[in-house]
Amino acid sequence: MISLTLDQFRLLKYLPSLPEQIDNVLIATRASSSMDYSIVEMIQYDPAMAMAVLKVANTPIYGYPGQISSLQQAAGLLGPGAIKNITLRIPILERFTDNLSEPLPLDYVQIWVHSGITAAISSGLSRLMGETESDVSFTSGLIHEAGTIALSVYFPAEFAKAQDFAEKNQVSLLEAEKQVLGFSHLEVAGEMMDAWGFPPQLSQIILQCAEPKKNNMNWELAGIVALAKSLASEWGFPSGIKNKTIEQKNLLALLGISEKGMGQWESELKKYAEFALNTMKIP
Repeated sequence: MISLTLDQFRLLKYLPSLPEQIDNVLIATRASSSMDYSIVEMIQYDPAMAMAVLKVANTPIYGYPGQISSLQQAAGLLGPGAIKNITLRIPILERFTDNLSEPLPLDYVQIWVHSGITAAISSGLSRLMGETESDVSFTSGLIHEAGTIALSVYFPAEFAKAQDFAEKNQVSLLEAEKQVLGFSHLEVAGEMMDAWGFPPQLSQIILQCAEPKKNNMNWELAGIVALAKSLASEWGFPSGIKNKTIEQKNLLALLGISEKGMGQWESELKKYAEFALNTMKIP
């Protein structure tokens, strides 16, 4: 077992973002002296920016420590000036790739797109189900792979070993990580969220989205993210990692959605996904 501990992830300050994303936000903030929707629109499909904005919004200085569960709330609370300052501190992905002898063991653009599409579908599902926390569903869908990103970027060799184990033994990455590292990328995300002062609600959703179970805290939101993730992959936007498979019919049953109902919602949900894809400026 590799000598990497969860405590090491508590020390992380940021996740990296794509340079094009950072440039786009900086251009938008220069053009706006008040809260402009285009700024929120740009950051709302980037998991690294979302994590950074949520981290700052949940600090005591803004008056709501550990209470901001959605990116939309956070962006409204902070405003464009603070968002610009946060963006300036986010490292670009190339900082981690330029000196590597091997490429990062993850297609970052692919997982970025998958995260954005999952967020959009999660929000759509929440609205169609009559849930009141569609913004939290969106945010959870967006950051559900935060632990995967952290592992692959900051500890690429260890992550690659887990991937290799998953491939050779035909198990999910989640199972492989537990065998090789002693913990999973979901636990990494939970540890980071705790260290960064996020509300417990977010980590409860992320920690169980690979296997949501009824009556757990926030199980329904976790089930929505799990279903959205499955739909994103089915519709051509997979994460690129070997995920634990949950039968879609089981997720529908968990959430009380009939197959007929899902069929009726499909075109509407695909519109959410299409809007997200058109909004994201894919490099």
